[in-house]
Amino acid sequence: MPAVDDWERYLDARWHDLVGALEDDGVPADDARLVVAETLLASRRSWERRVRDEQVDVALWAEVRERAGLAVRPGEAAPHAVRPRDPADAPDAWLSRARRLRSGRRQRGLRRGVAGLAVAALLVTGWAWWAARPEPYAVRAETNPLPVTWYAQGELHLDGVVVAIPDVESFVAWDSGAAARLRSGEVVRVDGDGDVHDTDDPPDTLDDPPAAPPFVALGDYDVLVQSVAIPGGGWAHLLDSSRRDGAQDAVRQSESGRRALVVCTAEPRCGQPETITAADGSIRLR
Repeated sequence: MPAVDDWERYLDARWHDLVGALEDDGVPADDARLVVAETLLASRRSWERRVRDEQVDVALWAEVRERAGLAVRPGEAAPHAVRPRDPADAPDAWLSRARRLRSGRRQRGLRRGVAGLAVAALLVTGWAWWAARPEPYAVRAETNPLPVTWYAQGELHLDGVVVAIPDVESFVAWDSGAAARLRSGEVVRVDGDGDVHDTDDPPDTLDDPPAAPPFVALGDYDVLVQSVAIPGGGWAHLLDSSRRDGAQDAVRQSESGRRALVVCTAEPRCGQPETITAADGSIRLR
C-alpha cells in the first residue's frame, strides 16, 4: 500500500533525527525512543491524509515534543541531520513496545467502557425502581380518641399518628405500632411514628387472633362486630346497632345506627358504651 510504504520510508529516514533531537533537549534515551515510536505509530492509519493535508515534519515534531512533556514550538519542523544513521539503533523493538502499550490502553479503555455501561445500566435500573416505587404512606399527627388501634376509610389510627394505608385486609397492634396484611398479600410493620416497612416476622396474632371472652350486646339492636385484647389486660368490643348480622363488619346497613366501643377489664367489668364519632362509615379493630 503506497501510504504504508511512505510511512515506513519516513520512519527509516527520520527516526534517528527525531530521537536525537529529543535527547538533545534532555529527554532520556529510552523515553525519547518510546515517545517517537508511539507518535509515529499513532499517525500510521491517517498517514496518507496527513501527508496530503499537513506539513508532516512540523505537525509530528509538535506532537513528539508534547508527548515528551516539552514545550511545543509552533511552526518548527523536526531537526535534520541530528544523528547519523545507526543500524544497531533500529526502531523495530520500540514500535513493538509501543504497540503493546497501545493495546493495553485500549483494553483498559474497553474495560472502563464496559464498567461504565454496567454502572449506567445499574443507574437506569435504580432510577426505574425509584420511579416505580410506591409513594410513601401519608402520616399525620393525631391523638387517638379510642384506647385501641383501629382502621377506617383507608387510615390506620395508632396512639399518636394516623397512617393512610389503603387495602388493609387485617391488622393487629404490635408494640407501639401495628402489623398489617394488605390485600396484595404483602405484610408490613407500622411503627409508632408512622413509618411503614416490610416484615417477614409478624406476630402470630395477625393470622390467629386470641379468642375473646363471651360478651352480651347491651341493646336489642346492638350487634357485636369485633373484639380485641387491650395491652395490659382486658378487651374492647365494637358494637353496631345498624347491623343485624355481625359477619357483615365491612358494610353499614344504615347511617341512622350508632357504633360504640365497650371496654372491659380483665375481672371482667365493662364500662358504658361510648359512641364513636371519630370516623364516618365502617370501622374495624383488626
